[in-house]
Amino acid sequence: MMLVFPSTTRLFEEKNCGIKKFDTVFQNIISTANDGYFTISEKEDEVYLFVVGGRPYSSGRIEKEGLSFLDIHEFFDTYSRIGTANLAFYKVEKKALLSLLVYFKKRPAQKFSADMVDMEKVLNDLAQKGTDSIVAAKCGDKIGFCICLKGKPSFNYLPDGAYANEQPKDGLLLYVFGQNECVPSIEIFDNIQMTPAPDIISSKDELPKSLAVHYIKKPPAQASISGAEVVLMLANTVINKYSITKAETTIGRSAGSDIAIENPGVSRHHAVIMEKNGKFMIEDKGSANGTFMNGEKITSKELKDSDKVQILNYVLTFKLPQVKIEEKTVYVDPSAVNQKKPGTAKLVIEGGKEFTLQSTVMTVGSGEDMGLRLEGRGIEDHQASILRGKGGEFTLMHKGGRTPTKVNGEKVQEHHLKNGDVIEMGQYKINYKVS
Repeated sequence: MMLVFPSTTRLFEEKNCGIKKFDTVFQNIISTANDGYFTISEKEDEVYLFVVGGRPYSSGRIEKEGLSFLDIHEFFDTYSRIGTANLAFYKVEKKALLSLLVYFKKRPAQKFSADMVDMEKVLNDLAQKGTDSIVAAKCGDKIGFCICLKGKPSFNYLPDGAYANEQPKDGLLLYVFGQNECVPSIEIFDNIQMTPAPDIISSKDELPKSLAVHYIKKPPAQASISGAEVVLMLANTVINKYSITKAETTIGRSAGSDIAIENPGVSRHHAVIMEKNGKFMIEDKGSANGTFMNGEKITSKELKDSDKVQILNYVLTFKLPQVKIEEKTVYVDPSAVNQKKPGTAKLVIEGGKEFTLQSTVMTVGSGEDMGLRLEGRGIEDHQASILRGKGGEFTLMHKGGRTPTKVNGEKVQEHHLKNGDVIEMGQYKINYKVS
């Protein structure tokens, strides 16, 4: 899948370019352009190497389920695996490149289609909030960006240079409302501070003569302790057990993952378990559907014995090697024992069909991999998700598309469900009940 980004100039393209030639191409490119990105293709995916100030900054991947912001070596590992590729380089204006990096790495604070809201009111709300943000507008395969400084639209990078002579706010509104071929989808990012991939070469160090040799994956470092393992389960059934023997254990849909989960909703590079000096961490790698631990969505968090990681409906239980500990008397607060447990939550579809909410994430839509599949016109492949919070409460999240998700007759993007709420999706009415 190839997206078209604004304010780019293609400076280089060669079909069937071997990886051995990459270093020569790179040196020639950065002698004339310091900011931009290389692209190669792997099957239906597009793999990017972002260059900032003439140095590799990070890599990224566009695949069916979304975008990923990756370590630099991921680009070279892919290139090495396929050997030759159609290699291209696009020069990008620096502010436009910042927008592009944010689009790959961050998750939007708001997401909606332009026909669902008053776009001018949205921009006025951003101005009142007064923080830096980026508005991305996608129509078909074309992406446009507006950088808002202290809440005010300040720089536009729109497809084909549209409305370049207008003031940024007017130009963005004219672009959004002037599309006849599709209704633009809008994403607003309110966290636009960027950091490079962790395997960036320090600006204090010279670049190696061969970036390919430097970055192609070397034999993995081994974990400093042995005996840790992950148990992968689905619907209370054990799928597999994995020993943690490496300092970095990858989790994802890619066949090369150490813990491979074959589900379209799992990102190719979904998460990684890292070990250093006996301490284990799990880190989400910018996945489309998120990584949860003990019911909480995480980006990075320490793993302890018996912690449960949730990816879609899969549960990965982390286990440390058992050590004998001294028995101790533990005081149990009787009031804590007698606390009422959360009730059972369920969805009741017209006609009486019931679905109990048990997993951390319940996906809803017409797609074959959805936890609750609703067939019929007007239902998106992934219409919505229902997320369990720490206290056992559930939140309904609209996942985009032209068909709105409603609760009690009102369109919602995010709604904390209460007993008796009526959810509407297309022709379906679904009652949320807690017993």
